[in-house]
Amino acid sequence: MKDWFKNRLNGLNGYLDQKYPDFEAIFTESDGDKKSLSLNKVLFKVLSFAVLSAGLLLIINLALITFTDRGGVFGDFLGGVLNPILTFFTLFGLIATIVIQRQELRLARHEYEKTADALSTQAIETTFFNILDLHHKIVDNLKVDLEELSYKSKGESLSSKKTKVEGRAVFEEILTFLSVEAKTPDDALDRYKNLQKHHNHILGHYFRNLYQALKIIDGYEENKLTYEEKRKYSSILRAQLSTKELALLFVNCLESVSDSGQFKNLLVEFQMLEHLPIQKRKDGYSLAGSKVAIASEDMLLQYKEKKEVGVNLKKYYGGAFGTNGGVPYNLSPNKSMQPTADASAD
Repeated sequence: MKDWFKNRLNGLNGYLDQKYPDFEAIFTESDGDKKSLSLNKVLFKVLSFAVLSAGLLLIINLALITFTDRGGVFGDFLGGVLNPILTFFTLFGLIATIVIQRQELRLARHEYEKTADALSTQAIETTFFNILDLHHKIVDNLKVDLEELSYKSKGESLSSKKTKVEGRAVFEEILTFLSVEAKTPDDALDRYKNLQKHHNHILGHYFRNLYQALKIIDGYEENKLTYEEKRKYSSILRAQLSTKELALLFVNCLESVSDSGQFKNLLVEFQMLEHLPIQKRKDGYSLAGSKVAIASEDMLLQYKEKKEVGVNLKKYYGGAFGTNGGVPYNLSPNKSMQPTADASAD
């Protein structure tokens, strides 16, 4: 007897587990499962069944009252049975109301998330296109005085050509300046280092802004900006650069020129030099139509892959100077002046 009861209980439990997905489908709006009934349809059927049952029982009660003397007994019986049934319907309606409200809250939350994502995307795009606008303004305001660079073309006097150049033409003039009388790519690189050291006001702010633009794009988390979207924005930024700009960008991000490799790593990450014209020469490679080779194989190899930028253990003074290495980190603050005897006397 005990085993029979246990088997029946296990069978009932298995049957309930089998039917539970159908019950759950009633309270979930599943578009993929066409066999499941929607909650509205179930409520309609329950309400229709309740109305039809109430009408049928009323007709039976009226018939018993009219044709027999048992109408009162049936009415008492109907009242005793109908009350728990109505209570069950009320409870079912309450549960259905809770489920409907939960679905509405889920939809509202989904719409809120979509709105938040749209606002986040709009903010990112606004920031990015403001950066592009600033980039163009910086390019338009570039100026170089060729006399300041002690520039003299081979076989051409300085007085015979324009000495002050503005805007995007600055890149072409500086690229020419690097090429003139440069016997090797290292000579051109040394000339560029000297340019950045003594005339950083010409291109320094341009490259700092470009670096920050790429850094901002790369800095977004994956849930804010996917890698494909980052590539899209970086491609738009790359499209703003002329071939002369790409050539100087190549030279600027070589080792021992600008930083420890962070800028160059961003160029590798987003393939910023993809459209740089490169031509093989006997002594190296010319860039963007430069008259002589200003890049060597070793320089090109630096852009093959990212450089591992290790942790900088060097101590810095900090404060407003940040990581400026020009200030000794152990510089002691001036001691407060001791009051002299004359100062303390009344």
